[in-house]
Amino acid sequence: MKEREFTIVDTHCHIGRHKYEPVEALLFHMERTGVAQAALIQYMGNSDNRYLVDVIDAHPGRFAAAMVVPSDDDGAAIRAWAEQGISGIRLLANFRSGGSDPLAHWRTAAELDLVVSVFSRPDILQSAEFSEALRLFPNLSMVIEHLGGAQADTDLDTFATVTALAQHENLTIKLPGFGEFCHLPCPFQDVPPFAELTLEAFGPQRVMWGSDWPPVSSREGYDNSLEFPLDYLSGLSADERAWIFGKTAQKVWKPGR
Repeated sequence: MKEREFTIVDTHCHIGRHKYEPVEALLFHMERTGVAQAALIQYMGNSDNRYLVDVIDAHPGRFAAAMVVPSDDDGAAIRAWAEQGISGIRLLANFRSGGSDPLAHWRTAAELDLVVSVFSRPDILQSAEFSEALRLFPNLSMVIEHLGGAQADTDLDTFATVTALAQHENLTIKLPGFGEFCHLPCPFQDVPPFAELTLEAFGPQRVMWGSDWPPVSSREGYDNSLEFPLDYLSGLSADERAWIFGKTAQKVWKPGR
């Protein structure tokens, strides 16, 4: 494995048997880039999390995972997967259950001390449903994916609605490969100040890097999704970068616990 000055954790990877790529392909990229651990985020529409469990069991200490369960689950499926080692759940920011308890997924996650990986866009993060979840579950660890859905055409006023959520101390946020919010090709030019604004609002200890592998392969590629932000943020201290690229993820996701 490539040596790094601090531990690097990739907090947003997708794997699968029938969509995307198997874990062996991810491990190849992790080894060549020096990524020590990763969080596996189940892709939407797949509530069979068995492959994630198998990967966690086969590679002790390397992976954590976020499940997807049926929209009408009453908490039983969440508990069953959690018992098998899955420590998170992926939910749309304004998600409500189709069962008898609209908040069953959020409530069960809070009861089990799971991490909620929050899929979103800036407008959905402002929804009444997400505001309610934040109010009702202030101690539930929630990770905003993909800088809240910021893209190259997202204006700064809109992005300010994302960074304003930093007031909620249970929220952390994922800094993706810059190809998600910069115009290709890489190396990127005219980079919008989303990383700086995010760090100013949340601080390095509540920001975590995530590649979005394998979709990132159609943008700048896995290597550049790490190397470009590492270089872009090279003016920060080694400790600040260690939090962004590893320590925050280890604190929140606890891979291998």
